[in-house]
Amino acid sequence: MHSKKYVITTGTVTYAIKGRDILRRNGFTAKIERKSGNAGCGYTVVTSGNIDKALSLFENAGVKVLAVSEIENI
Repeated sequence: MHSKKYVITTGTVTYAIKGRDILRRNGFTAKIERKSGNAGCGYTVVTSGNIDKALSLFENAGVKVLAVSEIENI
């Protein structure tokens, strides 16, 4: 079975940590990765599950999201 993972890009490591922690407190698995290939700072939170709920949690916690992309986990 294939499951989708989501990469949520935040602007700072502080937002990434806050986002990861809020997701974990709400039953998500989440990890932080440094975005590579960028001149500026970029950190991502990688998670799976209900992306709409995850983004709502980020918004309610004041975590700024720059981008969201979907990857297939094989």
